[in-house]
Amino acid sequence: MKTYLQLIIGLILFSLSIENVFATDILSAQTNEYLVQKIDSFQYDKNNPQVWKYLNAYILKAKIRKDNETLFYGYKEGIFYSNDYSNKLKYADSTIVTAQKTQNNDFVIQSYLSKGLIHFQFKKFQPALENYLIAERKLNNKSSEYISYKVIFNLALIKFHLKQFSESDVLFQKCTSYFEKNSSDENHHAYFLNSIYYRTQVLQFQKNYKLASELNRQGLRLSQQKENTYFIHYFWISTAIDYYFNKNYEKAIYILTKEIHYVNKQEDFYTLSKAYFYLGKSYEKLNQFEKSIEYFEKIDQLFNQYEFLDSEVRPAYKGLIDNSANKNDFQNELYYINQLLKLDSLTQRNIVKITPIIQKEYDEKELLKLKKNVEYKLLLYPVLNGVMILVSSIMAFWICKRLIKKTSIKKKISVPQPIIDIPPEVVMDITRQLDEFEANQLFLEPTLTLAQLCRSFKTNSAYLSRIINSQKGTNFSNYINQLKVNYILNLLNNSKKFHQHSLRDLAELGGFSSARHFSDAFFQVTSLRPYEYIKQLKNQLNNNN
Repeated sequence: MKTYLQLIIGLILFSLSIENVFATDILSAQTNEYLVQKIDSFQYDKNNPQVWKYLNAYILKAKIRKDNETLFYGYKEGIFYSNDYSNKLKYADSTIVTAQKTQNNDFVIQSYLSKGLIHFQFKKFQPALENYLIAERKLNNKSSEYISYKVIFNLALIKFHLKQFSESDVLFQKCTSYFEKNSSDENHHAYFLNSIYYRTQVLQFQKNYKLASELNRQGLRLSQQKENTYFIHYFWISTAIDYYFNKNYEKAIYILTKEIHYVNKQEDFYTLSKAYFYLGKSYEKLNQFEKSIEYFEKIDQLFNQYEFLDSEVRPAYKGLIDNSANKNDFQNELYYINQLLKLDSLTQRNIVKITPIIQKEYDEKELLKLKKNVEYKLLLYPVLNGVMILVSSIMAFWICKRLIKKTSIKKKISVPQPIIDIPPEVVMDITRQLDEFEANQLFLEPTLTLAQLCRSFKTNSAYLSRIINSQKGTNFSNYINQLKVNYILNLLNNSKKFHQHSLRDLAELGGFSSARHFSDAFFQVTSLRPYEYIKQLKNQLNNNN
C-alpha cells in the first residue's frame, strides 16, 4: 500500500513539473512587455511562487533569441525574487557571465554591484567589499555617472559598517552633491535621501550632533514632500537617536516606541536592534532599569535569530551582564558573557580582517576572567548552599526540640486550643473545581487573581490558598505560572509552527502580562529561556530527520 502511495505522489509531482515546463513554453510566446508587466505586478508580493512562471518564461525567451541584454535583466529579476543566499548568488553569477557577453561595461559593473549587494544583505562584508572594488576597477571615462556614483555609494556604505567613518563621510558627501543635482529623477532622489540618512549616522558616531540634527530635519522634510513613507519612518528613527544624544530621553522613547512597529514589518533587524538599543539606553538614563533590560533582552533575541549584531549595540550586553550580577543570577550572567564572546568572535571573523578592532566595554581578557569567576561561583555556591542548609537543618532541629520540650511543659498547665480545620466536603468541592479550572484552561486569563478565583469558586482565600499549597505543593502565583508554561510547552512540543512565534506572541498565547514575565516563568519551570528550549527542539527535529 505504501509503495502504491509513493508511486501516486511521484506521478503527481512529475505531472506538475511537466505542467510547469509546458506553461513556461506557452508563456515564452508572449511579448516581453506582457511578461515584464506580469513580473512587476509581484514586486510587493515577492514570495508568491506564481512570479517564477513568468520570470522563467522571460529568461527562456531571451535564451532562445540569444538576447543577452534581456537575459541580463531576467537574471537581475531572479536575484530580486529569490529568498535564500545561495540562489541569489547563482543568479548573480549568471548575471556576471551574461553581462560580459553583452560587452557592455556598465552591465558588467552593475553585475558585480549586484553580487556585492547580496553579500552585504547577508552581512558578509568581506566578499561584499571585494565585489564593490571589482566594480570600481571597471569604471572608466565611458561609464555613466549614475553607475559611477552607485559604486561610490555602496563603497561608502560598506566603509560605514566597517566603522571607517572619515572615509565613508567623504564618499557620502560626494554622493549627496551628485544625487541632489539630479534629484528630479526618482532613482536619483532615493539615493540622495539614502546618502543624507547614512551621513547623519556617520555624524552621530563622530559626535557632531548639531549637523546630524540639521541633516535629519532636511531628510525628513524632503521625504514628507515626496510622500516617501519608507524614508519618513527612517528619518524619524534617526531623529529619535538625535534626541537621545541631546539628552531628551522622553522624546526619544516616544518616537522610537512608535517607529519600531514599522521597522519590524520591514524585517530590518539591523535598524530594529538600534531602535531597541536606544530605547534601552534612554530608559537606563531615566533610571527605569527594568524597562531598559527588557529592550536589551530583545537585542539578545535578535542575535539568537540572525547571528549578527552591529558593534554599536554591543554595550547592551554590559547592561545584561551587570543586571544579572546585581541579582546574583549567575546562570544568566554566564549566558550573557558567552553571548558577548560569541558576538566578538563573529565580529572578528567578519569584520576585523578589514577594519581596526572595535572599542569594547569589556576587554576580551577581562571578559574571560569574568566568565571564569562566574563559573567558579556557580560551582562553589551549591557547595556553600549545601553547608548552609546542613547548618540550618541542625539549628532548626535543635530549636524544634527545645520548642517541643517547652510545649509539653505548657500542656500540663494549660487547656489546649481547638484546631479549626477545613471541612472535608469543602476540600472535595474546591478540588473538583480546580480540576475543571485546569481542564477548561481558564488559567490563560491574563488578569486572573486569587480574589477572582475565590469568587468563582464561592469560597474564601484562606481555604483556597491552603488547598492549593497542600495539593499542588506551591503558592497560587507559581501554580498559575506552571499551568501557563505547561500549556506553551505542549504547543511547542506538538506543533512546529509555534517555533516561529515571537516571544511576545507566545506570552500572549499563555496569558502572560509581558514577554519578560513569560520568559522568567518559563525559566523557573524548565531552567531554560524560551528561545533556548525552541533551539533544542529544532536541533532534535533536524537530528531525527
